[in-house]
Amino acid sequence: MLTVISCITVEHDLSLVLVAGLLCAFGSWVTSRLYKSAQLRPKHRAISWHFLTALTAGVTIWCTHFIAMLGYRPSAPVNFDYTLTILSLIIAIAGSALGVLFASLSKMKLAPVFGGAILGLAIAGMHYAGMIAYRVQGVVFWDKSFLAISIVLAVVFAALALCLGSKTKRWSEFQMTGALTVGIVSLHFTGMTAFHVEPLNISGEFVNPEAFKMLALAIAGTAVLIVVGGFLSYAVENRIRLESIKELTEARNAAEEASRAKSEFMSVLSHELRTPLTIVLGYAGILTKLKEHHEKVAARNGEPLDLRPNPIGEQAELYGQKITVAADHLLTLINEILDYTSMELDDAKLTKETFPLPALLDQVADQFEKLALDKSISLEVQSEQIEALADRGRILQILINLVGNAVKFSNGSKIALSAQLSKDGFTIDVRDNGCGIPEEHLDRIFQAFQQVETADNRSEGGTGLGLAICKRLAIAHGGDIKVRSYLGAGTTFTLSLPASAVVTKDLPAAATSQARPSFRLANAG
Repeated sequence: MLTVISCITVEHDLSLVLVAGLLCAFGSWVTSRLYKSAQLRPKHRAISWHFLTALTAGVTIWCTHFIAMLGYRPSAPVNFDYTLTILSLIIAIAGSALGVLFASLSKMKLAPVFGGAILGLAIAGMHYAGMIAYRVQGVVFWDKSFLAISIVLAVVFAALALCLGSKTKRWSEFQMTGALTVGIVSLHFTGMTAFHVEPLNISGEFVNPEAFKMLALAIAGTAVLIVVGGFLSYAVENRIRLESIKELTEARNAAEEASRAKSEFMSVLSHELRTPLTIVLGYAGILTKLKEHHEKVAARNGEPLDLRPNPIGEQAELYGQKITVAADHLLTLINEILDYTSMELDDAKLTKETFPLPALLDQVADQFEKLALDKSISLEVQSEQIEALADRGRILQILINLVGNAVKFSNGSKIALSAQLSKDGFTIDVRDNGCGIPEEHLDRIFQAFQQVETADNRSEGGTGLGLAICKRLAIAHGGDIKVRSYLGAGTTFTLSLPASAVVTKDLPAAATSQARPSFRLANAG
């Protein structure tokens, strides 16, 4: 250590040593800022920033070395091989690029260590290429121990610098700056300590080292301009990025406010629509039972029963039935919109209760018995004895939606509804053997207002909210809904609920192993 200090204070111009040190610290800081900035960007945009980082690091390393070399004061005239000097600059930039890119883009766990080692070897390669380009009028001797130590120092501190720069801690940027500065400076002056010159009086184009002082200052100024350019590029781009983030944040907030306003409007509108629709349903019910009402009035008043055909009464009954069907459909659509907007506004509440799951599945099957029979679809139910703790109405709503979709859209001949315990709770499967759903549509079927329409099912209509509501209700219970589908082989929707939704999960082996027998509600034949 004392030998290195002696080399710096005795054999160097301290003013140029100070310039080299300040330039190295400033350049290392800019390199650290650029490196950290590149780490935060997507890979396709980070490449250019990694190259800018490497350019700044290479120029910093080379200029620190060259200015310190110009500050070296051997007791003999010196000269430079400019081809080798330029080559040392290329080594610094190319080696820095290789190290930075490896540390940032490699998926290896120790990528920053290996990338830093490459950067350290690039620093050492640049230094000793520059030393070969340094021609002195004398005999040169090398202390191999100091030479080896200088390379080890460069590799260790460069690896440490990139490791620190890869972390997200608050002071990692300044820690990287310090490690990189120490690595560059320690390599140079330890390497210079290994360099000894015995002067000789020989002819040649050699000059006194004092003549290089202005050249050193000129190189320092140029290096500062390059490094400042790199820093300004970072500052301008970072300012633009922050402004873009601010604009995107404002746009997102405005979109969220607009979405909430839309949801509130739709919620109010749905409530307002239900009131007149209830009245329509009431009068439609009166029309449907108009003939029966007149018969009861006549019987109560002792009037003879008119058995003659009454076209007006029959027509009114038919119209009442059609109005009731259409109004019920409209009420279903309004309820779906109201459900979805309530969930968007976080107004939906779950009322959990204990209920037997097999009975719930039977209720779902009963509801679709006639529709399945009309379409020649066999509907099978199979369930383990599970006592569930959930919002029964909401689980029923999910299953009605899933089974209803299968009946209406699958074009299959069989639908199986099954429930079974799992290690995380229990699952309910709705499986059909119908046409299936194209793979490219599976990601969007749970999105609001999305429908996978074909020529066969386009006439079924709907809001496209059913599966979106089911997904949200499942998540509200702590579960989820997933789908598997193969074209021509059918579709399976799986509703999974957590262990907290099971009341009696640990049943005797005999009880849990026996599923309820399958039964067929509608026959295809």
